Amino acid sequence: MARKWTKEELTRLFELMIEASMPVVSHHTFRNRLSRDENLFTNQIVRVANGNIAYRSVDCDLLNMSDEDFWGFIDGSNYNDLIEDNAAVAILKMAEKLNLIN
Repeated sequence: MARKWTKEELTRLFELMIEASMPVVSHHTFRNRLSRDENLFTNQIVRVANGNIAYRSVDCDLLNMSDEDFWGFIDGSNYNDLIEDNAAVAILKMAEKLNLIN
């Protein structure tokens, strides 16, 4: 019987492959074997895995860090663009929730 993976297990597997610079998840031979729905699901898993990696790359103790050190740390991350994009989306969602924007 084939093993069924949870979404969390798949995400962690993809994180490991991405961190190890294994291009299998974007390789055309792999992607051509997937259906449209499987490709969409794979895209979601890759997006979550990249986000997890990005946030781990800036995991630090904020209490002992100056603002200048914090922003330098964020700017020095290989995932700076992703972190900034995610922060902008979170700010917009909060503004919508608080009825600050339409």
